[in-house]
Amino acid sequence: MNTKSILVPFDGSRYSKRALDEAIKTSKISDAQLHLMMAVNSPKLEPTAVVISGVVRGSVNKAISKYVNEMYERANHMMEENVEYCKKRGVEADYKVVPAIGPAKAILDLAKKKNVDLIIMGSQGLRGIQKLKVLGSVSRHVLENATCPVTIVH
Repeated sequence: MNTKSILVPFDGSRYSKRALDEAIKTSKISDAQLHLMMAVNSPKLEPTAVVISGVVRGSVNKAISKYVNEMYERANHMMEENVEYCKKRGVEADYKVVPAIGPAKAILDLAKKKNVDLIIMGSQGLRGIQKLKVLGSVSRHVLENATCPVTIVH
């Protein structure tokens, strides 16, 4: 397989950090471009009719907007650090922070859009996954639905 482009979904978990290291090794061997991504879920808040009235609604909207902006700022900062981490190891990388209703769909959509040859991702994310599970729901969904090879790192 001639790997020219690798997508690395990143969520800050130890598994995604291991996946990034594996992607760096693979990139060095194949001279592939690394594309890092992070899917950020925006909170959905559906206040009751009482809360929706007047000033309260404005306060809730401002608080949600501030929270979402902070999430994106943290995600961008983390991804910039990862790009620098790759660069120090001799690999060029770019990144994208995407809004996601579902992280698996965001990963599959970006893989298709970037026409990647390989996805390298962690076996589990930051969610409270039971220790008995081998794969998290996101990695399982990507593995089962990707149109390119997927390497799962544990």
